[in-house]
Amino acid sequence: MQERTISTRLVADFFTHSHRLSGSVDVRYRNLADQLNNQSTSFIQLDDVYVSSVACPADITASHATSILRKPSIIAVVVTQQDSGLPREHTYGSYFGAHLRKISAIVPNFEIEGYLRIAGRWAIQTVLTSGTDDFIPILDGQMRAAAHPDTVFAGGAILINKSHIAALCEEKEE
Repeated sequence: MQERTISTRLVADFFTHSHRLSGSVDVRYRNLADQLNNQSTSFIQLDDVYVSSVACPADITASHATSILRKPSIIAVVVTQQDSGLPREHTYGSYFGAHLRKISAIVPNFEIEGYLRIAGRWAIQTVLTSGTDDFIPILDGQMRAAAHPDTVFAGGAILINKSHIAALCEEKEE
């Protein structure tokens, strides 16, 4: 019988207006989405951090053992696996909406495309006006740098800070 190892660290890319911080987050007690949406703290701690500019993401400009990142400064977070970007209530076999809607979001310096998981009937404005979560998960997302269209960051999920969304667009259903 093969044992399943449970990881207590999650590697993710955190984007500000001009930089990408790649680092790991302790997810032993609370997953990433729940940490970002936790209203009792305005920062998140990253370990083993690598810093690069959005214009030249392959060029590491600095590395740090630890960094405290202000959540209001985060535009988006890219994670490899979908489950890593979902709040706890949306994982572990619970039912939360079977519908996916293709959306696009415009945030400072980036255009993001992917799928929004919704429950039942919806209006696009409710994504920005309902609930208390500051970050919304976009599944199978791609994030394109506006000034450098060839620079694309992709992941199983992208958590977008609602306060930085300038426009949220619903794609036509086929």
